[in-house]
Amino acid sequence: MTDTENSSMLRGMVSASTPRAPSNIALFTRADALAAGLSDRDLRTSIYQRVIHGVYTSAEHPLTHELKCRAAAMTLPNEAIITARSAATLHGVPLAGRHDDVEVLVSGHKYMNRRSGLRCWARMSREDEHVEWQGIQVASPYRSALDLLSLYPLKLGVANCDALLHAGFIEEDRLALFLTTRNYYGMRKARAAFELLDARAESVPESVLRITLVQSGLVPTPQVEIHHGNEFVARVDLAYESEKVAVEYEGAWHGDPQQHRRDQVRLQRLRDCGWHVVIVTAERLYRDPSGVADEVRTVLRHRR
Repeated sequence: MTDTENSSMLRGMVSASTPRAPSNIALFTRADALAAGLSDRDLRTSIYQRVIHGVYTSAEHPLTHELKCRAAAMTLPNEAIITARSAATLHGVPLAGRHDDVEVLVSGHKYMNRRSGLRCWARMSREDEHVEWQGIQVASPYRSALDLLSLYPLKLGVANCDALLHAGFIEEDRLALFLTTRNYYGMRKARAAFELLDARAESVPESVLRITLVQSGLVPTPQVEIHHGNEFVARVDLAYESEKVAVEYEGAWHGDPQQHRRDQVRLQRLRDCGWHVVIVTAERLYRDPSGVADEVRTVLRHRR
């Protein structure tokens, strides 16, 4: 859409009483709105919603991470590269949600764009590591994984890369090759994080829990199936099979009342088979990881 067409459509949003955006307008900038006769006060009404700093849409339009990436593309230089969780989401692995910042590399720029709604890093990249999208660039799957491992805190970087592996978005051997052929800032951190990857994890929190235990010297096996004779009992998030200790992230046990009852039956069946189950809540995992590790260590010691 040309600037003239966009301005013309925006003028149709202006009303003497209650300005309203037609549903077919996805995105417009503050400058577009002002040129069409809207004011900043109009943009703060319930008729509109801000997608990122300086870019708006109708309040009727569902806010998604993909929409936020499109909004970012309207404000960033052409050579900017959407990466990490944002790139994965655009490629079909939904690691970023509607409330998450758009993650961007500003390769070759000294200035780091710190607009609300964006998370930017000044990093270089090669031409074969990204493709054009909406007038800017999107990182390749393997460049996205590299940025997760090198830019994120260790647990979150590994956990999100686990999700990429589990989804078949990347392959471990190809990622290993990719990392050995790059010499960017942060590569030592990325290669160390690579050693902790495990494609068996089925959620980001499960991976964070696994890494928390591994870093404490307690190495579990992910996604273990438990049987009683020939009968399948359950598949648990993490297990220490010799000690018959299972560690489950809280999300596996929550749901509607009927699901809760099924979870309790499942828990009792595990106990009947001689298993001890440690359930870890989100609050404990992120606020007291050392306490979680200490509890698991204590249980393992008593079961040996």
